[in-house]
Amino acid sequence: MYEDGYGVDQNYEKAAEYYLAAAAQGVDIAQNNLGFLYYNGYGVEQNYEKAVEYYSAAAAQGDVTAQYNLANLYYYGKG
Repeated sequence: MYEDGYGVDQNYEKAAEYYLAAAAQGVDIAQNNLGFLYYNGYGVEQNYEKAVEYYSAAAAQGDVTAQYNLANLYYYGKG
């Protein structure tokens, strides 16, 4: 919602806050989305190591989008 601005003003910082809370509870979609924010530096300081951490956590749960994102990160030498 906050990441894309659906019904609210777009706010990457707020999105990261909510994704972090959900990721800490093991929600794979939140982990993948948080990895995306860290990879791109949206609302957080760009950090490829954290992107790998969150993509990996989601990928380990079978999240195919996270698996793809993690593979791309490695392919482009960012992880």
